[in-house]
Amino acid sequence: MEGLKELKKAKKGSIVPLYEEMSTEMNAFDYFSRLSNHGASKNSILLESADIITKYGEKSIGSVDPCIKVIGRSEKFEIISLNSLGDEFLKNIVQNLQFCSDLKIEKKKISGTIKKSSAITSENERLNSKTQADILRAIAFKLVPVYKPFPVYGGLFGCIAYDFIDQFETLPENKKDVLNEPDYEMNFYNNIFILDHKKEKITFVANALIFDEQDKDKELKRCQKIIDSYKKVFSKSPNGKKTNYSKRVVSTDTTKEEFEETVSELKKNVFLGDVFQVVPSRTITSTFSCEPLDIYNSLRNLNPSPYMFFFSNEAGILLGSSPETFIKVSGEKRKKIEIRPIAGTKPRGFVNGLLDADLDSRFEAELKTDQKEIAEHTMLIDLARNDVARVSEAGSRHCDMPYRIEKYSHVQHIVSTVSGTLKANMDALHAYLACMNMGTLTGAPKVEAMKLIRVHEKTRRGFYGGSIGYLTPSGEFDSAIVIRSMTLKGNTAYIRTGAGIVYDSVPEKEFFETEKKARACLEAIEVAEAKK
Repeated sequence: MEGLKELKKAKKGSIVPLYEEMSTEMNAFDYFSRLSNHGASKNSILLESADIITKYGEKSIGSVDPCIKVIGRSEKFEIISLNSLGDEFLKNIVQNLQFCSDLKIEKKKISGTIKKSSAITSENERLNSKTQADILRAIAFKLVPVYKPFPVYGGLFGCIAYDFIDQFETLPENKKDVLNEPDYEMNFYNNIFILDHKKEKITFVANALIFDEQDKDKELKRCQKIIDSYKKVFSKSPNGKKTNYSKRVVSTDTTKEEFEETVSELKKNVFLGDVFQVVPSRTITSTFSCEPLDIYNSLRNLNPSPYMFFFSNEAGILLGSSPETFIKVSGEKRKKIEIRPIAGTKPRGFVNGLLDADLDSRFEAELKTDQKEIAEHTMLIDLARNDVARVSEAGSRHCDMPYRIEKYSHVQHIVSTVSGTLKANMDALHAYLACMNMGTLTGAPKVEAMKLIRVHEKTRRGFYGGSIGYLTPSGEFDSAIVIRSMTLKGNTAYIRTGAGIVYDSVPEKEFFETEKKARACLEAIEVAEAKK
């Protein structure tokens, strides 16, 4: 076991990653299936890279046993202990929550309120005012890492909803809430597995949480027990339940006629100059009678991406295949913030199952010369530049390799990277507040577009259009936009998709764009049902 020397030196209030590595030919999905009882384990999470690209899709991470859950909705929050280690965490975090109102402390739960200030005038004041982000800070940064063997070794994992924007901007009120997804739900995972696809190596990490220096031996035993349990997973068999087939029923909250009418109305806003683009969405629902993890597996085969996710949460199960980063914050003392806008898609040049280099290059050339796609991508670069500048050191913001074609296993996209050096007094959550939500899911200008979205959409977006990812005690943050996704609740899948509306949009074409984007998720359900 690595990390024992660091454990000996650890002081009270520190976190020490202990880990073991081993070679494996098993992929992340198969390992997670065994670990999570085929996805049935409550609070299980898998962040999988099913389409490997350099820097952004080389590793997969998963866990099933967090010690703390934190949920926020509007002004209210709850921090819930999930085991004895969580009880200890709760006792030690009370002192960090004194800025909250209505603080209620119980053995297994702490709850309270954070009231939004109405006296704030400047953007800097807004970024530094007390919000729900400070609850996440109190948990993620409670313990100081003694060392950092990997960029991610544990911490807060989970979802931040699209509607978390209400912590920072004043928008029209939400409408009907069908899914009951909170503004955020994150778990503190003190143990994870990391699978390196290229090296075919799996690492089991168990963190010693030092709330008392006298407990080091106890923590060492607990961590060894966790790592041993990870190693035993290889001998387990996936244990999916048998389900009875029932006929699928597909419906929607917004008909073709209704969506086309919305598009026509929004085009008027574009014509008047209120927005350049706006991205309305609609929800398609489908019943299902198979295992959620089987649907996820079908989706990863049909539509592999660098950001696959499966998250068992209080509202249901969120799964998806996102192609796009939300934001990433990385580095040591001087953190780097990064946004990677994606707009424009073409297939790879396959002919009879084999990649034809000439056809592949032709599709690439079509992407590079498509004026509409280039215009949309330029808009997203401008949005990213504005957002990054808000939290970056002066003169550090720049766009790396703009309009680059990035090739995935099934598709190719136009991708740019906008980055900057995070201001010394800011962290990943400041960056998140400044950058949310991504222009891909809102339009531009973002605030005005989000106001129009609230007026025209029938239901609250929830996790759709928000992010899924992690925040470590070292301040590393990586997240993907929740798109190409579905929420499973009971025996119903909720699939939400949008379309970018501009001056010359054709309403019927934009409706079919939402249908096209939902197709992979619906097909994943069909394939999973057929394999039962």
